Amino acid sequence: MLSVIILSYNTKELTLGCLEHVFESKNVDLEVIVVDNASTDGSVEAIEKKYEDIKILRNEKNNGFAAGNNQAIKVARGDKFLLLNSDCFVKSDTLAMIYNLNLDVVGCKLLNKDGSVQPSWGFYPTLRRVTQLMLFVDNFPVIRKFIDSIHVRDVSRYERGQEVDWVTGAFVMLKREVFEKVGGIDEKYFMYGEEMEWMYRIKKAGFKVWYSPIASATHLLGASSKNRAPAVIGEMKGWVYWFAKHNPVWQQKILAWIILGGCLLRVILKPGLSKYYYQAIFEIFGRSRR
Repeated sequence: MLSVIILSYNTKELTLGCLEHVFESKNVDLEVIVVDNASTDGSVEAIEKKYEDIKILRNEKNNGFAAGNNQAIKVARGDKFLLLNSDCFVKSDTLAMIYNLNLDVVGCKLLNKDGSVQPSWGFYPTLRRVTQLMLFVDNFPVIRKFIDSIHVRDVSRYERGQEVDWVTGAFVMLKREVFEKVGGIDEKYFMYGEEMEWMYRIKKAGFKVWYSPIASATHLLGASSKNRAPAVIGEMKGWVYWFAKHNPVWQQKILAWIILGGCLLRVILKPGLSKYYYQAIFEIFGRSRR
């Protein structure tokens, strides 16, 4: 049985749409768990009215992505778990096709609303890879076809299945044994970057992470959060935490300067977002200096 876990936070219509697509799935036995992080838009009431066979875990506050998914996994009964964003809509055959793959951890092909491929896997952050990203090196048309970017953006690289470092938490399926051996997502992450660190520990434990294009889902990127500033700052803060957890002190100090330089470059090139990069500088560089 597959346990589908969906986090909900003031995304009533999106969550209802996500659930509608899940329940149209064929050839797979499902358990559906919704974790509601203290929504105030009537999400819980709407879900209860429409669906009787859903387990809803109500939280009194927004505990974030990591804690919410860990909470659901601990009570899930399936032999595999699917972490599914409320703004990610599967096709009728998606769940069965991915479930039937004998893979430890796997993500499917994600599509934008217009049907174009959405980047959804990449490599772990290192000083070199963070530098590449902050200097826009991995955006160059030819280079991005081959470079080991934190975010692989060249869509031609999404046409074949392959082992990867990480797949996005918008759609990630894993075996129960992976969770039982490795544990859950690090709850010190509130949002952004937590799936990368989790899969780093998963791979260190001897499991493999895969991307498979045999099935797809439409991910309305950003629909569950209109303000993209937290993503800008959150990913950078995630790097800082990652390096504090897994890397030596000298690399942590260099990372802060790479982020500082990258943010200042973006202030020049993207003045409309300058306040967010200034905030990132204040939060990240200031913390690393303390």
